[in-house]
Amino acid sequence: MKCILVILFIFSSCSFKKTNQTLKGHEELYSEPDAPSLTKLSKQERRIVIASTNDVHGVLNPTRIEFFDKFTNSKQDILVGGKKTMGEYFKSLRNFYGEVLLVDSGDIFSNSNETQSVLDFYNQNNYSALTVGLRDFNIQVSSKMGSNTKLFQEVAKNSNVPFLLSNLYELKTARQIEWPGTKGHLIKEVNGIKVGIIGLISDDIVAQTPVQNRVGLYVENMLQASLKQARLLRSLGADIIVVLTHQSLDCSTKLSQEMKLPPTKVNFDPLKNNVCDLSSPLGEYLERLPPSLVDIVIAGRNEFKMANIINGTIVMAGMSDGKGFSFSELVFDIETKKINFKKSVIHQPITFCHEFFKETNDCFTEDESIPHDKRIPAKFLGQKIDSSLDLVSAHSGLKKSIETIRKISEHKASIAYLSSTTGETQLILMQIPGDELARILEEDFNKNQKKNWIPNPFTLKEQELYLKIDSEEIDLRKTYLVLADLESIQKHPYFHRKVSDENSVVLMNHSWKSKEQDEIQSFAAAPER
Repeated sequence: MKCILVILFIFSSCSFKKTNQTLKGHEELYSEPDAPSLTKLSKQERRIVIASTNDVHGVLNPTRIEFFDKFTNSKQDILVGGKKTMGEYFKSLRNFYGEVLLVDSGDIFSNSNETQSVLDFYNQNNYSALTVGLRDFNIQVSSKMGSNTKLFQEVAKNSNVPFLLSNLYELKTARQIEWPGTKGHLIKEVNGIKVGIIGLISDDIVAQTPVQNRVGLYVENMLQASLKQARLLRSLGADIIVVLTHQSLDCSTKLSQEMKLPPTKVNFDPLKNNVCDLSSPLGEYLERLPPSLVDIVIAGRNEFKMANIINGTIVMAGMSDGKGFSFSELVFDIETKKINFKKSVIHQPITFCHEFFKETNDCFTEDESIPHDKRIPAKFLGQKIDSSLDLVSAHSGLKKSIETIRKISEHKASIAYLSSTTGETQLILMQIPGDELARILEEDFNKNQKKNWIPNPFTLKEQELYLKIDSEEIDLRKTYLVLADLESIQKHPYFHRKVSDENSVVLMNHSWKSKEQDEIQSFAAAPER
C-alpha cells in the first residue's frame, strides 16, 4: 500500500495544460498561443521534448472545416493543417525548446501515387522516425508495383527518415527485414539523453489486410517484440524508450459521459485512473508491459486525442488527416536514470490553426456558445504562425502556388466579378480573405466562369493554375476587396451568402451600365470605400 501511495504522489505533480472543460465557452482548448514558463532544472536534469503526428493519411493541403455559427446566423469556415502550416508549428516548437524529437506512428499515405510528396514532407520537417499503419497496408498499388511489400521497400529506400519496422519478418529468410532505409530500432540523442525508438506493426494487421498486401511477411507479436527490442536498446545505453504503433485507445468516452461534454471538449489529467478503455488490443498491450520497460507509446487510428499515463507509460495521440499533433516535455534525471514526473508536462494535443477565433484563442469550431466571426492570427508558444504559403489543391487536377509577395491597399478593390450583360445595377464591395478568394477563383475557372472576372487573374502554364492580381500571386493572409454587381451576386452561391454578413459587405451608392467594361475595370483598380 505504501508503494502505491508513493507512486501516486510522484505522478500527482505531473503537469498538464487546460482545465477549461465546460459545456459553454472555453479558451485555448486546442492551442497554446503563449510561451509557457519552463520549470527550472537542476544540474542533473535534462529536458527532452518529444512530438508526434499520427494518421496524416497524406493530407498535406489545408482542410476547410465548415460549420454554422448561431451568433451570426450564418455559415462559417476555417482552415486547419497543410504542410506549410504544419512546418510553421514545428519550427516554433524548435525555436522555443531547441532540440525536439519528432516522430510519426503510421498511416502516412492515402494512395501509392503520392509517396514522393509525403516523403518530402517528413524529410523537410526533420522527423527522426516513421512506421506504417493499417491503411498503409491496405492502399491499392499499381500492378507494376505488385504488392504493398514492394511499395514499402521502394519508399523506405528513397526516404531520408528511417522506417522502423521492428516486428516485421521476411518468411523467405526467417529474419527481421533488412531493406534499405528500414531499421529494427533507432537511438537518437536529444540534449545528451539517448532515446530508443521502436516501430511496431499492430497484431491485427493480419486479420485486417488481404494476403496479397503483405506477401512474404510475418508480423511478430507486439509484446514479444517489445521485450526483445526494448531490452536490447537498454543494453545499448538508451535512457528513454518510445514505441510507435498504429493502434487505438479510447480515453475520451468515459470522461465525456461523466462530465456531460462532447468527446472533443474533453481534456486529460494524465494521472486520472480508469478513464481509458483498456479492452482494446492497445489497452491489453499496455497492461501486460513490464514496469519501466517502455516510457512512451505514440498511438493513433481513431479520432480521439490522448494525453494519458497508463501503468506508468505515457500514451499520446493527436488528430488525424494532418489537423494536429501531440507533444510532451519530459524532465530526465541523469543520476536516477528516470523521468521526473513532478516536472514533466504532457501537453494536450494541438491543432494546426491558420487563424484563431478571437473569443477563444483557438480554432475549435464546435462550441455553439461563442461567436466565430471575429478572427485573429494564430500563435503557438508566443510565435506567430505564417500559414500563407500553404499549397492548396485545385479542382480537375490543376494546382496553384499561392505565395506572399505584396501588400494590398485596403482602400482599393483588387478585382471585380461582373456577369451581368444588361441594365443598370448597384455595385457591392465585399471583403474576402485571400484563401477564400483563391478557392472561389479556382472553382470558377473550372466551372468556366473565368470570363466574369476583371481584370482576368488566371494564368495556366504546364497544367498548373496560377492566380494573380496585378501580376502578383494571391496572399492567403490578406483580405481583398472584391467588387461585384447585384445581379452577379444573386447568381453566385458564395457571393449570395457573403452579402448576408454585414461586417463583410460595403454597399456603394454607385450604379453601372453593363456595357461600360473599360469604365468598370478602372473603377475596380482604384475605388475608395
